[in-house]
Amino acid sequence: MTMKKINIIYAAFTVLVAVSIGSCKKDNFDAGGTATQALANEWWVKFDNGTGPFGPGYFNLSTYNTAANVPTEMYFDDMNNAKSFWDVKGKVNVSGLNFSGANIANLDYTSTFTITEGKVIPNAAHAPGSKAVTDSIYFKISFSDDSPVTTYTVAGYARTRFPEDDH
Repeated sequence: MTMKKINIIYAAFTVLVAVSIGSCKKDNFDAGGTATQALANEWWVKFDNGTGPFGPGYFNLSTYNTAANVPTEMYFDDMNNAKSFWDVKGKVNVSGLNFSGANIANLDYTSTFTITEGKVIPNAAHAPGSKAVTDSIYFKISFSDDSPVTTYTVAGYARTRFPEDDH
């Protein structure tokens, strides 16, 4: 190959690279959020100040958007994991940072549950290990198959993802 052909190939390659890089369009695309993103989180909660019937310590639950993506409903779900307190999952009613529902169909098994006084308070909690400021959650809950039906008071904080705050 002659030097002239090598220079032409090199020049063509340089132009191709420059055109490729220049054609990359950088959009400032904002994917947005969900209708209930202010309430959506993973939570560590205690029942009745940690002395309730489920034993001492924290339990894990999640709140998240429904497929309908409307600001009036969200899922309440203990995720059936090792740190859950009851097999419970259902759609609760949402109004601002408050949530509730009576005789909510439990999607984990045939039963219902009721939540009253549910609320999320932004930046109102300090995680126990890291001391990071995080959201607080509070609600009262009862289960139709609890005998006798008892209303439990539950409070906790949003999961920070710091290992020292996980239970």
